[in-house]
Amino acid sequence: MKMDARTLPENHQEQADVCIIGAGPAGITLAHDLIGCGYTVNVLESGGHQYDADIQNLSKGELSGDMYEALESTHRRQVGGTANHLILKMADKQYGYRFTPLDAIDFEQRDAIPHSGWPIKKVDLDPYYAKVQQICGIGHYDYTAEYWQRNEQFLLPLDTAQANNGVFMFGPTGKFSKDFPAAVMASSNVHLFTYATVVELICAEDGKCVKSALVRMFDGKEVYFNAKYFIIASNALETPRLLLNSRRHHPNGIGNQHDNVGRYYMDHNLVASGYFYPHESTLINQMGFYDMQDIDGASVLGRLNLSETNMREKGLRNFSAAMFPMPWDERDLLAMTSLEAIKPIIKGRWHQRPENLWQHIKNIWHGKKRLCRALYERVRYGVPFFVGLAQGGWSRASHNESKYNNLELLAIVEQSPNPENRVTLLNEKDVLGSQKIKVHYQCAQADIDSVKAAQKTIGAALEATGLGRYEPPKFNPEDMRNLPGIHHMMGTTRMSDNPKHGVVDKHCCVHGTTNLFIAGSAVFTTGGFANPTLTNLAISLRVADRVKTLLEMNEIDIGCLK
Repeated sequence: MKMDARTLPENHQEQADVCIIGAGPAGITLAHDLIGCGYTVNVLESGGHQYDADIQNLSKGELSGDMYEALESTHRRQVGGTANHLILKMADKQYGYRFTPLDAIDFEQRDAIPHSGWPIKKVDLDPYYAKVQQICGIGHYDYTAEYWQRNEQFLLPLDTAQANNGVFMFGPTGKFSKDFPAAVMASSNVHLFTYATVVELICAEDGKCVKSALVRMFDGKEVYFNAKYFIIASNALETPRLLLNSRRHHPNGIGNQHDNVGRYYMDHNLVASGYFYPHESTLINQMGFYDMQDIDGASVLGRLNLSETNMREKGLRNFSAAMFPMPWDERDLLAMTSLEAIKPIIKGRWHQRPENLWQHIKNIWHGKKRLCRALYERVRYGVPFFVGLAQGGWSRASHNESKYNNLELLAIVEQSPNPENRVTLLNEKDVLGSQKIKVHYQCAQADIDSVKAAQKTIGAALEATGLGRYEPPKFNPEDMRNLPGIHHMMGTTRMSDNPKHGVVDKHCCVHGTTNLFIAGSAVFTTGGFANPTLTNLAISLRVADRVKTLLEMNEIDIGCLK
């Protein structure tokens, strides 16, 4: 069932067994898993099904340190969350998410990475990783290159003590923005409430369990959602914000008895990491495994990553690089870049014209031969103008050796958890009366040094194949401080069995409470290099199982809800 919360009367009390806060990928996957479970479930989403600027502006806040991207641009307040705003295209042309699990080493306590070490291991999430793969239509749960390699495909013969081949996989965003919401709205036990912004969690008098989620409207109307169990399925910015704003029975915020809520904020950086020049230009024609491709109905992209042995011996953060071909001629690259720059004009948005417009036009004129060839390949083979993390397909065309002479490495790199990188409250309030947040992040020198070492390791591993030479990046890793994150917000309510070092336990239950859980990437202790979505969803399904078990066992103290 679906309902607009704005239609509920003032001070209405809505009852359910479970209340999920947030209907982004984590929350809607949770809700989908609880369909037909025999319990009533309310899902509260701040926005509606379409983008709403007034709702989105509730995410505005302040930045400090190395952060400079507006907070409201990092996520979407609507059903499906950021699944409504991704530009990545899969091999079958659907819009998709990138998936890969955290590595086993990411869960370990590592001396080289302070504050590392989860209270669970990868094997605890493996069954849920596999379940996510199945329900999201991603493909078989196996991220080894060898599983996806087909006889005619070439894999770089890497020294596995230094680096390995692996894969990214992709799944359609429509699962979270269309399919799962439709199933939820058609169910009899799960109710989706739109325009239901939760501004506070209200505890029982002893503060040990949550009684209600307070929803406030733009007109000041308040509605209460009561439940036996509450699950916060918001992102790593809004989750600590809600806990810190819930001070009715906890002066410092729920779960914040040791000042951990909001700390250890992490993201990922996308770092240019050098070039591989094959000795034989025809080798590029054989490297289609490193392009996005359809294999047995799954979208797969080959990648390179550091070996766990290497990371342990050198104390490195995790690091994984995808490879994309670059044109022979720098003039051709300029022409394609300029064509991208004038896209707003092509689409009739003259007010968004770029600076140096005439220079872009000159670049396009000088590279017209390459652009005409690119247009032909796009029509004939479906090859995109720009290959990269957002869209593959370059290997579909023939005679790639005549267009490309090198492969650029783009790496997703790990940021280490730092308690000083954090989310805090501002004195300023939004229009609903909720205190806004300030996010502080500063890039650690140890992380920069790790990227430099990882680039050297990957470069040496490529040259050791005897197939080509590696050229270091033109980008200086020291300039990572000027790079934006890629909206993989993690941490801020980290998992730790010791409440002095985290906010939730290994079951994702907030320390000091009996019925409040957090699902999603806010509970990450470390972030590895992996896009967080797969682990985010796996944790959500694990929380769903935990709550179902507790409901079945009737272990909650019903007296605390009175």
